[in-house]
Amino acid sequence: MDKIIKNIFSLIVSLFLLSFLLLSTLFNTNSKDLGDGFIYNGDNRHILGPIDIPPNIITYDYDEHFITVKQKPQAYDNVIYDTMEYHYPQGRDTIYYWLIVKKEKKIFGPLNYNDFKKVINKYNLSIKLRLK
Repeated sequence: MDKIIKNIFSLIVSLFLLSFLLLSTLFNTNSKDLGDGFIYNGDNRHILGPIDIPPNIITYDYDEHFITVKQKPQAYDNVIYDTMEYHYPQGRDTIYYWLIVKKEKKIFGPLNYNDFKKVINKYNLSIKLRLK
């Protein structure tokens, strides 16, 4: 009898946690699912996923294959990123661009605008995904 009660209790707790996660996802308007495990977090203005892009993202665009990002990095990272080391060759007071090839989990960035244009031309990106 005790085993049945424990199983019922575990089921109720699991259903409660699952419901909480689903509701928080539905009502979180500051996050955007970009596909393939990438999520834009509007509160912190960064992208999380298999490859993270730290704050401050100025603008981004995406389709089923790519994510393009325009970023002005913070003076310091206030979010812990343990998947990558970030090097900003022109300092953190410069605008940088990123390209994520989602299926390949390949990242290009941080790039200056001229290098970004070369990379997106290499992938024949649509004009929609070309950041200005």
